[in-house]
Amino acid sequence: MSVFDLHTRESAPEGSHGVMDAYTERFGFVPNLINILAESPAATQGYAHTYGLLAETDFSPAEQQLLFLTISRTNGCTYCVSAHTMAGTMVGLDNDTIDAVRDGRPILDPQLAALSGFAVKVVEKRGHLSRDDINDFLTAGYSKAQILEVLLAVATKTISNYMNHIAETPLDEPFAAAAWSPDPQAA
Repeated sequence: MSVFDLHTRESAPEGSHGVMDAYTERFGFVPNLINILAESPAATQGYAHTYGLLAETDFSPAEQQLLFLTISRTNGCTYCVSAHTMAGTMVGLDNDTIDAVRDGRPILDPQLAALSGFAVKVVEKRGHLSRDDINDFLTAGYSKAQILEVLLAVATKTISNYMNHIAETPLDEPFAAAAWSPDPQAA
């Protein structure tokens, strides 16, 4: 049982209201992730801001969701894998790629495979990448700026993935159809 509350707009600190309102306007509900983050207006705003900054990168919406999905799977975050499965579908990330990430299988598209593979290396190696890791990413057609933008995605998902682990965030009903577990028997 989590020690964290699932806040509503009424119970959340005022500094979290803007982010909660933005989620309600955009999606019609406030995800449990945000309801828990709302305990800290700084954490809520920090997460929303870093998440929003990914839209200013050179990554397409589908690539952004691939990054979020890959990082979340690598971190074993059941909540975020489920949420980004749905979000990836909404922005046109193909089902074969989504399923490959969820199942830990190779991605068939070489460009998307390079992006996802690089994100896995960043997370698993905690940024201690080899020159070959970096050169492989650049050779795949990505830029030095995009290396830094992958770090932004990792930072964003580290906030939510770790918070979900700590708070045992319950999955929202809209994400239930995409429920995921690192243990295939549990899904």
